[in-house]
Amino acid sequence: MSRNDLRSQSLDLLRFPLAVVVLAIHTFSTEGFTMHGVEYSLDNMPVLLEINRFIDGFLRGQSVPIYFFISGFVFFLGIDLTKEKYLQKLKNRLKTLLIPYVIWNAVAVLWVLVRFLPCFSSLFPNIGKVQLDFSLPAILETFWNAKEGIFIYPIVADEVVNNSTYPQNVPLWFVRDLMIVVLCTPILYKVLQHTRHYFVAGLGVLWFTLAYWDLGHINQLLTAFFFFSWGSYMSVNKKDMMQEFSRFFKGSMIFYPLLALLFVASVHYFPDASDTIKRLNVFVGLFFAYNISAWLLTHRICKVSPFLASSSFFIYITHILIAGEFLKLLFFIFRPVTDWGMLSVYILAVVVTVAFLLLIFYLLRRYTPSFLKIIAGRK
Repeated sequence: MSRNDLRSQSLDLLRFPLAVVVLAIHTFSTEGFTMHGVEYSLDNMPVLLEINRFIDGFLRGQSVPIYFFISGFVFFLGIDLTKEKYLQKLKNRLKTLLIPYVIWNAVAVLWVLVRFLPCFSSLFPNIGKVQLDFSLPAILETFWNAKEGIFIYPIVADEVVNNSTYPQNVPLWFVRDLMIVVLCTPILYKVLQHTRHYFVAGLGVLWFTLAYWDLGHINQLLTAFFFFSWGSYMSVNKKDMMQEFSRFFKGSMIFYPLLALLFVASVHYFPDASDTIKRLNVFVGLFFAYNISAWLLTHRICKVSPFLASSSFFIYITHILIAGEFLKLLFFIFRPVTDWGMLSVYILAVVVTVAFLLLIFYLLRRYTPSFLKIIAGRK
């Protein structure tokens, strides 16, 4: 396998597991869930709560930065960004990003509105506490920052306020901010040509330091611009990714799990240090993910599945709609009463959700490929 093929396949190999990681994180939520008006909290389930902390340490926050990096690398790969190329890429991103973004946020809105139907009152008894605002500004905000959108939820006492902005379909904040960065690519292209790695390093410093302040969408945009620009820098300056990343193979294999474990420990003993450790963990995670992917391919332990790689975006944009519902359904079927029983249900919910979405993707690709291309922006 040539170096270019290994580089390309290493990135492709990451796409599906990264989507599954996002799905698992959203399923394994420390917030618990509500079913038939009864709230099920993890506070009284120490085993499951500890598993969640390990998931936070090893997985949370890793996928989206890597997706931004891959997007930046692929965007400039093998091209000189002329006006014609830029317009062509904008037209392409209109199909692959904007249209799916609008469709799946609209689906997410309808998914919540269905709960207001009288026939579902027993399943969602608390939905009556939610007020609706169908004004044009609220509808538009739903596609940008759902907290100011159609659904007005009651204020919960002692609720931790997070100023980050998410559309109704929460994971699609990645697509929203990716579209913003793509619009800025002509400027990024010129800057990266003349400043080399200094511009990327500066963004990295801002990404790391400003995380200590809750700046809302600014923090999210810094993640998008930093990792997208990092990937773009590799392409624009024709850097050999295999050579650049392989230098840190041993270090990433050591420090990534070490930082993850330190994060778990910090939650217990040094909570003030947890954010710093997590940032370092996410940064090193990019090296770890790419190096482990290249290593698996080089040693022929696994190979890229075109089907799984192509399904990753579909899983990413749809999973939030059904993952929680599958969890509740399995909880209703098995009625676990112990920590380990609950853990088994959570794991099964992830497996069932992935299997279900893969089946739907397969059927759509086989029988309605044109429709799939519209709703998922790809075949």
